[in-house]
Amino acid sequence: MKLTNIDDDGLVKMALEGSRQESEAAFFTLYARYHKAVSGHIGKYVKESEEIEDICMESFEKAFGKLSTFRTGGKMSTWLFRIARNTAFDHQCKSKVRGQKIEKTSIDNAADDSMDVADDRLSPEENVISTQDHENFLNCIDKLPLHYMTVAKMCFIDNLGYKEIAEKTEIPVNTVKTRISRAKNLIVQMMLDMEEEI
Repeated sequence: MKLTNIDDDGLVKMALEGSRQESEAAFFTLYARYHKAVSGHIGKYVKESEEIEDICMESFEKAFGKLSTFRTGGKMSTWLFRIARNTAFDHQCKSKVRGQKIEKTSIDNAADDSMDVADDRLSPEENVISTQDHENFLNCIDKLPLHYMTVAKMCFIDNLGYKEIAEKTEIPVNTVKTRISRAKNLIVQMMLDMEEEI
């Protein structure tokens, strides 16, 4: 059975109880299934498209981290929306505290270490990507628009951090972070399309 045909409860069970590969595939399918809806929900609270994508990724990482708390028979979208809304509010509070300093000191922003260093832990969707056929993964990167492909190769193949990529490409760290996030989403979508073609 295709993963896309399994209901949410089945995917949650697979994510929590399956083998490592089954678990990662289940995370990937849930992400692909709800990414657009969660982004749209966050858009009710946040207007900047770059911020929406960052909050969306963080929301899924939080959700996947506490998937065991999801009640069987519950509505996955409602659960994800609640996490996304809380994450969006957290971001708004942090932005108010930092004021305009975010824009002016983005490269050396000590308030958010993730701006400077790529997280060593792979997110669930990155884990799925990493377990796929390496040649397919490289082909997906090569199919990205040039500005995404450049940073994706530096991040996923050369394992460079955000700050290193920013220095090599001479673009702001915030832009690097956004492009990597969008590149990741495009790669995930290509992987999903490949699965549906099988």
